Amino acid sequence: MAAIISAIVAGSIAGELCLAPSDTIVSINGRELSDLIDYNYAAAEEELTLTVCKANGELLHIEVEKDAWEDLGLVFAAEVFDGIRSCSNHCLFCFIDQLQPAPRASLLIKDDDYRMSFLEGNYITGVNLREEDFSRIVALGLSPLYVSVHATDADLRGRLLGRPGPAPALPMLKRLTDNGISVHTQIVLCPGINDGAALAQTIDDLAALAPGVASIAVVPVGLTRFQRHRQLRLFTASEAAALLDWLKPRQQDFRRRYATRLVFAADEFYIQAGRDFPAAAHYEDFCQLENGVGLAALFADQWRKYRRRQRLHPALAASYAKTGVVTGISGAAALAALISDIRAISGGRAELIPVENSFYGPSVTVTGLLTGSCLLQALPRGHYDRYIIPSHMLKHGSELFLDDMTVSELERELQTPMIIAENNAAGLYQALRA
Repeated sequence: MAAIISAIVAGSIAGELCLAPSDTIVSINGRELSDLIDYNYAAAEEELTLTVCKANGELLHIEVEKDAWEDLGLVFAAEVFDGIRSCSNHCLFCFIDQLQPAPRASLLIKDDDYRMSFLEGNYITGVNLREEDFSRIVALGLSPLYVSVHATDADLRGRLLGRPGPAPALPMLKRLTDNGISVHTQIVLCPGINDGAALAQTIDDLAALAPGVASIAVVPVGLTRFQRHRQLRLFTASEAAALLDWLKPRQQDFRRRYATRLVFAADEFYIQAGRDFPAAAHYEDFCQLENGVGLAALFADQWRKYRRRQRLHPALAASYAKTGVVTGISGAAALAALISDIRAISGGRAELIPVENSFYGPSVTVTGLLTGSCLLQALPRGHYDRYIIPSHMLKHGSELFLDDMTVSELERELQTPMIIAENNAAGLYQALRA
């Protein structure tokens, strides 16, 4: 096990100790640590003995006295110290399997680890949960968890997960919810496979476990040009519209019964159907944002609130830089309602530039999966004074696109500076005013 320290928080308890990045916490009060959950519980005590292996191999025992639950100020290189539990499924629609033939190694990590579900909101299938895992989840109250269901019919779920036999979800979900664990679920919907009657059964079965099942996200299957399964296809506009119409009375019924709409459709369905996004209130507590559920509504709501707090000083349009606001096809649909604001803020000098994904294929419309080569192919040279790109196009903490092109390389090729905006309303606003 390797609880490797990556940083020390300035002014923290750890900053006063003989600790440094690259040191390893071997144990706390004699207890070995398998993950950040173990660390958080062990470090909550008032009196601690840290066994530390320094980067040079020296072993230290450090005594610490502090208030209960007071943070030590350690940041670790990973949240799971004994290795992420990998996925043993071969899902028909697995997006990782649809990446280009030799992607960056970090993009190939498939985790099915309940600890990452609790810590980061990652979705798991739960097929690898052991008895000791259930016991730990319940004993520590590791809630909420996020579970990929796709279908409650065990045979159909097994087929979707690419397993040799049935893969029942309901016994696992019932065991978790009966023990007070809240679960957010997702259904990756594949036309002609788990829609129709299968979808109705899945939603009804999951709703029967409410409020333990706290939400259900219905997400359209995503396909790149590298996908190999001929039975998979995208939803048509009419199918997407029909799904939204079919969900609406169920949401109303659940709201009456459970005080929540419970089931939510991904933004992509509204885009495919050519429908307006619902208001922010529709998404309640926005519990499925990582699934692309309510992102557009939340961004628009945050934009309006942020915009009202700002004071724009009159300026000549000529004093503003001509700006291209770069986004994916889905992002453009979300920003379309804000374009008059965007132009006003920029003195009429900003334009929205939707970029089609030439790297993974045009059916991949999310902004975060655009690569440097997509932008290089789509963006004109010499037409704009600058481009604004959102930070989620880049690897976290770096200026690296998914195809390993850097922002600096793209700037040199286009001979135009790139402004990296934080991926929220305030980030775009501030970038436009910079």
